Amino acid sequence: DGGGEEGEGGGEGFARGPGEEAPPAGVSPAEARGMRSIRWLCYRPEHAPEALVCANMLLRRFLLASAAMTALGNDEDADDRRDLHAPKVFVERILPRGLMDEAMDQCQRVEDGEADVYGSISMPMMKNLEAEFYSIKNFLEAHTNYVRFLDGIHKTSPCGAPSAAPFARGGRQPPSGLETEIADKMERNAFRKEKMGSCKIVVELAGRASDALMEVLAFAGGWLVDAADEATAAGEGTDAEEEAAARTEELEAIRSAFVPRAVFMLHDVLDKTAAWLEQVVYDTLGKFDDAGPDVLLALFGSFDDHASSRSDDDAESTTESSLIVTSRAAPGYWHKKALSLASTVANDGNGLHETFDDAEMERFLKRMAESYTKLNRCSNSQTLFDH
Repeated sequence: DGGGEEGEGGGEGFARGPGEEAPPAGVSPAEARGMRSIRWLCYRPEHAPEALVCANMLLRRFLLASAAMTALGNDEDADDRRDLHAPKVFVERILPRGLMDEAMDQCQRVEDGEADVYGSISMPMMKNLEAEFYSIKNFLEAHTNYVRFLDGIHKTSPCGAPSAAPFARGGRQPPSGLETEIADKMERNAFRKEKMGSCKIVVELAGRASDALMEVLAFAGGWLVDAADEATAAGEGTDAEEEAAARTEELEAIRSAFVPRAVFMLHDVLDKTAAWLEQVVYDTLGKFDDAGPDVLLALFGSFDDHASSRSDDDAESTTESSLIVTSRAAPGYWHKKALSLASTVANDGNGLHETFDDAEMERFLKRMAESYTKLNRCSNSQTLFDH
């Protein structure tokens, strides 16, 4: 048909042109047109460096729009699951996989002085553009893992369905002591296996999300830090200097918006995982009373990453006090990781704390204080198992 459809978010009067391909689901016609205009630069290798410049420019525009949406939302726990959809589509479905390699190869050939190759982007600038692209790509992947974690933990209940008491059958004589003991062991084992299954789902989702977000915070050289020498990278001329200054300003704005966001997302993953596992603890203690701690320690032992590397003597000496902070199924393990974010943010290496404003730092310190209190409660077997 003749197109003519109004695009959501595409600006007043923006319409898809006659014969123009429909935008991907969830992407406005204006956003799709911007993506496809850059794709045209990707057909010839000699245009790859310019394609990367334009791709990064569009990604910065998407992230700045997302930052504006988050600021307008004014909700400290709101990490909208849709506002990063467009850049994810762009990176995952529109850009060619080999664009970065082609851009680097083209710049290297220019540096080597090959006669039939031209280009205006220096190798230092290309390396800076590469770091910018992978910084944004890593954040988008981390956000995807974060959303998957939220979906998974909301769909996975920490509490098992109530079961009938052993031998609770009409007309059955009371069981003997041996029968009761066997039945109790069978019930505990079945319960522990059920908990292992649900804990594995949540722990693996949390692990992937937290690892991905930590990669963002620990990005080599600092996430979206503009490391290139502008005078060398931008070339000569007032226009080039203005473009370089605008790019640096955009990077700083994005860094200030998204580094704190990544920190709070990571703390959210760690804190929610610990809270979910605390519900597992309460459910177990409520079901088995005095036998509950033994059931939980057996569960914790199933998720002890260091168990396979220990000698028999070391395994025997493993106490409940160590399991409740070293096992990935123990809430104390995740509270401890949450508290360690204080050191990560305070480290001057990547300048993370410099991106926080006063309100964000106050909010972060409040979360660290809460994590400290929770860790104290969950790292002590008496308080953890006191139901």
